[in-house]
Amino acid sequence: MSARGHVVAIVAKLVLSAGLIAWLLHRIRWNEVATTVRAADPAWLGAALGMMLVSNLLGSYQWGRLLRVVDIRIPFWKVSAYYHVGLFFNNFLPANIGGDLFRIADAGRHAPSRTAAISAVVMDRIVGLLAMATLALVTTLPALDRFHLTIIYVALVGFFAMCVTLLWAVFHPRVLPGLEGVLDRVGLRRLSPHLDELAAHFAGYRGERRVFFQMLALALVTQIARIGVHVLVARALGLAVPLIYFFLFVPLLAVVVSLPISFNGIGVREGAGIVVFGLVGVDRAHAFSLQFTTYLVAVAVSMLGGLVYLARIPRRRGQARDPRRIPR
Repeated sequence: MSARGHVVAIVAKLVLSAGLIAWLLHRIRWNEVATTVRAADPAWLGAALGMMLVSNLLGSYQWGRLLRVVDIRIPFWKVSAYYHVGLFFNNFLPANIGGDLFRIADAGRHAPSRTAAISAVVMDRIVGLLAMATLALVTTLPALDRFHLTIIYVALVGFFAMCVTLLWAVFHPRVLPGLEGVLDRVGLRRLSPHLDELAAHFAGYRGERRVFFQMLALALVTQIARIGVHVLVARALGLAVPLIYFFLFVPLLAVVVSLPISFNGIGVREGAGIVVFGLVGVDRAHAFSLQFTTYLVAVAVSMLGGLVYLARIPRRRGQARDPRRIPR
């Protein structure tokens, strides 16, 4: 896609998100949402913030373990700092992967080759998507008959198949080198020399299947922790929704939000939340508030990454003046 095409896609997503939010607030009435949010219990919100931080620390450990497979050894506190910087920039960059560029840049400073950092971030993404899809398939299954979600479940199966196919493509030794012809046709021949190196790094993961499955299990725990964030936010808003429904709906919502159809899921997240939680009697104002407040909790925790980024600017400037200094 050309630079102009990227700009058009970003603008279209921004317009869609803004339009959805405006339409939802028109249907709900802003004063109802504001009243619901103002009445939130600070203690439960604090617990939700803590749970979100725990899930991010689990995600940091997962990424750090994948970095070690490709011989990028960084202390956990530093991995966690880089991880939160990535989360912070995900709030402002499109497709919810913009922060990955910062993770690659930070980890790449500790690696002999930036492609090693790329391979770890790609594997981290694949593990996370596969865990999300797996959890959604399992937890949504009991809701098929009661809530008539057959069509949605078929789409979930498709999403899961896509994740498995992506994993197979990354692990298959001939797929990446075979893309050289495609890159030539689209004018990206300069990337071809890096494909063999990237394939070599992915080969390291093929030899660490035990680590892969351990990280997949950890990613499932991380996803469950983020269900817990929704539960705690619901309690803060005074919603007495049974726990089982969060396991039925939140993984499904996570899959929907991960689709690149709006700007970081804004609007889609709230609209889908109104639909699914409406199935169990939650009114529109509370369903909207639940999704939007949970999003704000995630953004608030990611601000730790923003503080880290600001704090290290003077040091990075010093490193730029003196390239002999060890990167941090």
